[in-house]
Order: sequence, then structure tokens, then C-alpha cells
Amino acid sequence: MKFSKLMGVILAACTLLTACDEKKDGSGKTLTVGVSADYAPFEFFQNGEIVGFDIDLMNEVAKRLGKDVKFKDMSFDAILGSLSTQRIDAAISSITPTPERRKSIDFSKEYIQSNRVMLCKGTSTINSVSDLAEGTVGVQSGSTHEVYANKVLNKDVHVTVKSLTRVPDLLQAMEIGNVSCLIMDNAEAAAILKSQANLKVISLPGEVSSSAIGFPKNSPLTSQVDKILEEMEADGYLAKLKEKWLHAS
Repeated sequence: MKFSKLMGVILAACTLLTACDEKKDGSGKTLTVGVSADYAPFEFFQNGEIVGFDIDLMNEVAKRLGKDVKFKDMSFDAILGSLSTQRIDAAISSITPTPERRKSIDFSKEYIQSNRVMLCKGTSTINSVSDLAEGTVGVQSGSTHEVYANKVLNKDVHVTVKSLTRVPDLLQAMEIGNVSCLIMDNAEAAAILKSQANLKVISLPGEVSSSAIGFPKNSPLTSQVDKILEEMEADGYLAKLKEKWLHAS
């Protein structure tokens, strides 16, 4: 009986400690950072490891914070929910800080801007937005590209929007003809073209998006990381990352 009671106390204590350990407030030695590692050149798998612009950036942020970092790969549409429920300390995955997203999570200052484009087969007869009429466009679930396709693009030309979780799945859908074109950032489209030259990029004039690091609401990390990003702009670290991954200063 005494042994059973003792085991009960131990189990209860372990449960409590585990619950405390799972709470993500950024105060621990290791930062758990959510990424969707299918978005080259920002975050993608290479030789079994996650690499890219955002990964280098977050590693340097953690270093300047005096912390270690552990990246957790997940679908893009799961990232925001993981932040709002504090299952991760932060997220970096080309996340645009929209007003709607700011209702449930906090963002650092923006660290990069990019243009939204269409990626289509090289043999496609689509050469402009108007050519998309009655076609199907592919977008990543939970992304601002999904919002754009449904709420903006659909006002100009009627399209069917197909949302999938992973970019490789979108490319496969385009390859077999389930979608006419994909909508994504220009840097990602350029990275895909390096390995799939049979595709083409079509500009979407005036469509500019920005990226920021996401945090749970009221995280003390937000202001700390803002200062670090300002330092990175001043000391040239951000420019070096752009040169390394985007080939632009």
C-alpha cells in the first residue's frame, strides 16, 4: 500500500513537471522553433538536415540570445495553432504578419520582403493573370497566397483554388494537370527553377509580401528578437544571408 501511494506521488510529480516543461514561454535554454521545411531557399531538407535562409537567421538569433535552438518540422497550417497554444517558442517559415494573424500571435519586425508570382509549366499557354480564367491554381494551405487566391485573384478572374499542405504535393498536382499554376514567393519559385527548368515564372504586379518571426502572445522574446534583428541590419548579417541564399545584397 505504501509503495502504491509512493508511486502515485511520483507519477503525479512527473506529470506536473512534464506539463511545466511543455509550457513554451521562451525562458528555457533551448528554443523550440516551428518550421515548414518544404520552402526552399528559406527552409528545406538537404542531406537529412533542415537548412535555408530562415534556418541560418534563427540559429544566429538564438546564438545572440545565448540559447540553443531545436527546429520542429510541421505543416505550415499547423504552425499558427502551435504558436497560439504555446506548444512552440517561435516559428520562422516565411510567415507574413497579417492583421488576422496578429489577433492570436505576436510577430517580430519584418526581416525580408518578396514578390508574389505564379509558377507554371513551361509549355503552358498561361502568360498572364487574365489567362487563368476558369483555371485552377494551387496554393499552400494556411498561407497568405491562399487568402490572395480566394479573395483577390478571384475578383479579377474566376479560378478554382486548390489548397495542399506541402509544396512538393502542389508541384505534383501541377505535373499531372490537376492545377494550372502555383502561387508562391519569387525566391521560392527561383529555387524550384534551379532543379526543374521546364517551368516558368509569371509576375503578379504589385503583389509584395513580407516575413517575420512568430511568437506566442505576450512572449518576452518578441522585443528581444526585434533588437537583434535591428543589430543584424546594422552589422550587415541580413545582407550576407540574402547574398548567400537569394543572391542579392
